[in-house]
Amino acid sequence: MNRKLSLQRELNKWIILSSLVLVLLGGVIAGGIAFFQARELQDNTLTNIANLVRTGKLQQLILDHQDSEEEESIIIQELGKQTYFSNIPSTVKDGLQTLVLDDEEWRVFTTTQQQSQRRFVIAQQTELRDMIAWSSSLAVFLPIALLVGILLILIHVIIRAQFLSLGKLTKVMDKQDGMHLAKINELSSKDVPIEIAPFVFSINALLSRVGQAMQKQQRFIADAAHELRTPIAALALQSENLAHATTEQDREERQHVLQQSLLRLRNLVAQLLDLARLQSEENVSIQEISFNMVVQDVSADMFPIAEAADIDLGMLRQDENIIVGDKQGRLGQLVRNAIENAIHFTPHGGKVDISLYKQDGKAVLIVEDSGKGIPEAELEQVMQPFYRVMEGVQPGSGLGLAISHEIAQRLGGSIILANREHGGLQFKYEQPLL
Repeated sequence: MNRKLSLQRELNKWIILSSLVLVLLGGVIAGGIAFFQARELQDNTLTNIANLVRTGKLQQLILDHQDSEEEESIIIQELGKQTYFSNIPSTVKDGLQTLVLDDEEWRVFTTTQQQSQRRFVIAQQTELRDMIAWSSSLAVFLPIALLVGILLILIHVIIRAQFLSLGKLTKVMDKQDGMHLAKINELSSKDVPIEIAPFVFSINALLSRVGQAMQKQQRFIADAAHELRTPIAALALQSENLAHATTEQDREERQHVLQQSLLRLRNLVAQLLDLARLQSEENVSIQEISFNMVVQDVSADMFPIAEAADIDLGMLRQDENIIVGDKQGRLGQLVRNAIENAIHFTPHGGKVDISLYKQDGKAVLIVEDSGKGIPEAELEQVMQPFYRVMEGVQPGSGLGLAISHEIAQRLGGSIILANREHGGLQFKYEQPLL
């Protein structure tokens, strides 16, 4: 089983490792410097004592090393005498040097007294010198190591404390009610590190979009239930009325009304399912299609309906070779809804004009009718599902423009509705060319 990546653990690991490497490196450098400085100081001490002996200020100073407590003593011995060393050659030169005396290495400074011309050696055992130097190195290194250890503990505590805010966010999310996503509370960015704040803002934005989508879905379900309740209730009444028909003609008339109601209900259910499918479509591939062919085919299908309503349906302008993207024939559905709505809300003897052309890298479809148009205050609302214009004279489901709006979003296009100066509505659809 793969071990899960822990940001806190990784931070602690790399901070500790890098700190240890730097401490060791710094300790080695600082210890080395302290070691050599300690030895240089010891050489200076030998030199200073030798100067005192040479000038006669120290006439008799030979330290006794028989006592183990004085192992670090500096030895002063006159050449030719065997107070401490027995094998110092009389030919040794004046100055600082390292000699092996009695099978031990010593740091020796030889000097000649100015007045008496007596020669003296001032010596210190190399092993003891190194011990003193190493003690100085440790005295430098250990406080650094201790401070770094304390620093690492503080860093660990601080990192852990900072990650507690993420734990609090997790608890807040765990307490959210998954059954009411539309009312989910946003995460607070208070006490959140600035590096985490953008992530929190993104989560809040996502929660907001999810909440809006859930509200939209809930509203759609409520509206759909309301819209279905009315025709179903009407169907129940009409079926009861059919049973109470007194004559054959009366029965046929009531049956015709019932059939029309069933047809409207079937169309409403089909549109509801279509809108639901549109809203749930994901990762549908885009196909190249001729916008000209789509408009021509839909216009040909709608021409008999327009002719039956005594409406003049025609093409005002059409550029050639307009290629756009389509998904599962949705573009044809959008064009059909636009022309069908124009015919539906245009009175007998009216006119519906279609234009299709290229402009600024986009395909533009315009469908204009000679109906009453839409009140300006309601132009923005008619794209909502089940919304019907209050002044409308023709019944409708209120889903056609909502479906067209959803299709336009899926195809990367946009719909603009505007009232014409001399009456009627202009439906304008724009989509990028391929």
